[in-house]
Amino acid sequence: MDFAGRAVIEAAQIYARADNATANNGNTTAGSPADATRPPIYKVVGIVLAITSGVFIGISFVLKKIGLLKSNDKYNEAAGEGYGYLKNAYWWGGMTLMIIGEICNFAAYMFVDAIMVTPLGALSVVITTILSAIFLKERLSFVGKVSCFLCIIGSVIIVLNAPEQSAVANIQQMQHYVIAPGFLVYAGLIVIGAAFTAFWAGPRYGKKSMLVYLSICSTIGGLSVVATQGLGSAIIAQIRGEAQFNKWFTYVLLVFVIATLLTEIIYLNKALNLFNAALVTPTYYVYFTSATIVTSAILFRGFHGTAVSITTVVMGFLVICAGVVLLQLAKSSKDVPDSAVFQGELDQVRTMAEQEEPESEPRADTIRGGAAIVRAMSRVRTKRQAEELHRMTEERMEPIGENETV
Repeated sequence: MDFAGRAVIEAAQIYARADNATANNGNTTAGSPADATRPPIYKVVGIVLAITSGVFIGISFVLKKIGLLKSNDKYNEAAGEGYGYLKNAYWWGGMTLMIIGEICNFAAYMFVDAIMVTPLGALSVVITTILSAIFLKERLSFVGKVSCFLCIIGSVIIVLNAPEQSAVANIQQMQHYVIAPGFLVYAGLIVIGAAFTAFWAGPRYGKKSMLVYLSICSTIGGLSVVATQGLGSAIIAQIRGEAQFNKWFTYVLLVFVIATLLTEIIYLNKALNLFNAALVTPTYYVYFTSATIVTSAILFRGFHGTAVSITTVVMGFLVICAGVVLLQLAKSSKDVPDSAVFQGELDQVRTMAEQEEPESEPRADTIRGGAAIVRAMSRVRTKRQAEELHRMTEERMEPIGENETV
């Protein structure tokens, strides 16, 4: 009898453990945030994809610039006229790398949080600057070298201190966070504010301050990237065998991502067309990345990581911000001695900031995935690039004066 009693007790305990395991699996499917676990290798894959995206996009600008220069030399076209660059392998190589880089940027959101991917977008500007100095013999001042170093150091800090776990692992968990009252109120205020700015403030003040249009694409962009992260997690969960595309919220998120991305591109292009890119790029980077961090914190009710790691990641972001601002200043002052830059006189800084940045340089559109491709295919931008590079070709052919230093 004792043996039979013990057997019954053991069977009951086994059944209870099995029932608890089934309940836990059900909670995961239902979308409990506490159950969002993913393999640690996902962090490595996501960071590698984000860095690869920056490298490919940075290289693409150099290749496209080489292609435009070679097409000008070969076909001897008038500035901004003709499409000889379409016959150049360098230009097509650059476009191909840009598309691959944008795909890598989107894929990175599938594996790691947006606060890891977005700050690393500045690497494309650094890569272009370094490669232009090597292959196109463009001057890279001491300030430019320091700024590139700061961007790289900030990126390393972010990579080494990134949280191990992503905030969401499937669409159910993303839905759990999105429908929370706090985030719905925040998102509603952002959408209403952006609509007010676009339809009332934009026509009145859009040409006076770049912050008008940048506020729209930055705040809406913060919502867009976290939605992209949720959509990416759904794709990965589907690949792992968990049904995701039979959930209505997946398609709501897809439509939202498309709508917000188009809004970003439209108003970012307006800002780039109205104001000097040397000022727009660092401002947009800081504004957009800050909005992404705030939106992620509100949506996911904090960050999945220790206080030390999250604080360190934010510090790395601030280091990159300093590097981006200095780099844009250095690019606008290629002909200004480093000593004049270090003096920090307001008039000198203002004069450098007023220098128009070449259209062939990576701009704010490279920071946000998808925007760079749309702007790259713009006829207006391609025509401006051809005109600038035609002038560059003519300047290289001018004879050097007797007392002129190079």
